[in-house]
Amino acid sequence: MGYRQVIIKKSDKLRTENNNLVVIKEEKENRIPLEDINFVILEDNQTVITGKLLSSFGEHGICFIACNDKYEPVSIMYPYNYHFKQLENIEYQLNLQENLKEKIWQEIVIHKIENEIAVLCQTSKDERTISILENYTKEVEPGDKTNREGLAAKLYFRSLFGSDFIRFYDDSVNNALNYCYQIIKSSIIRTLSIYGLNTYLGVNHKSKVNNFNLAYDLIEPYRAIADKYVYALVKDDNPELSFELRRQLINILNYPVICENKKCSLEYSIDLLVKSYVKTISSGEVNLSFPKLIE
Repeated sequence: MGYRQVIIKKSDKLRTENNNLVVIKEEKENRIPLEDINFVILEDNQTVITGKLLSSFGEHGICFIACNDKYEPVSIMYPYNYHFKQLENIEYQLNLQENLKEKIWQEIVIHKIENEIAVLCQTSKDERTISILENYTKEVEPGDKTNREGLAAKLYFRSLFGSDFIRFYDDSVNNALNYCYQIIKSSIIRTLSIYGLNTYLGVNHKSKVNNFNLAYDLIEPYRAIADKYVYALVKDDNPELSFELRRQLINILNYPVICENKKCSLEYSIDLLVKSYVKTISSGEVNLSFPKLIE
């Protein structure tokens, strides 16, 4: 598995040679070993890409993300048939009982709210909201039938970003959050594929038109970590994300977290979470490895 995130702002052509990514710009070439790469993000939609390079991305487990004119990630290519026991893991997913799904979702929601509490303890220090969220963690039922996740999110966002903050508005904070979430979700999708899991088969997310239901489930505990990251980075109201800010947002994959009682990068924690998810659905016992903010 690679460790580098490559962002290409502008280039003429991308190709491969001798297991290297070759970036050609104005007749100059830069080479990066494919084995070092885990992500390639292409912002220039005028770049020519060879079919051989796309195939090599798949062979090396590299996730390729293409952006639109606003530099927003809009397309993802991830490895296919990468795991040696893919059919076995998909059978575990297909045979997953509803009561186990509800317990998994209960644990996901609890840890999501716990991470939101940790963010507020480090930022707004809003004791009233923190107290309410702490009570919510004790009230989450299997399947979160009382929607403690949604109730917590409403209070949490306003405490963190201000009482007038509205999620999904076209502003600097929302655009940075969306970008950050997309990077994390792409990493989860890539890791799910590497472990031979079907991304359609979610736990709580069950949309028939969403190819990535499972990634939408597993990203939830990571959202608060992304929120804290964006809170520290975004200091203006410009809805256009600068190249430097986008570069920093991509670097969230290297952000240090705690997982399985040890310090690691956010990206490595995704590997631990997905691995624990495979163990959970194969054993029938919920024992998931969730990321936590470092105090």
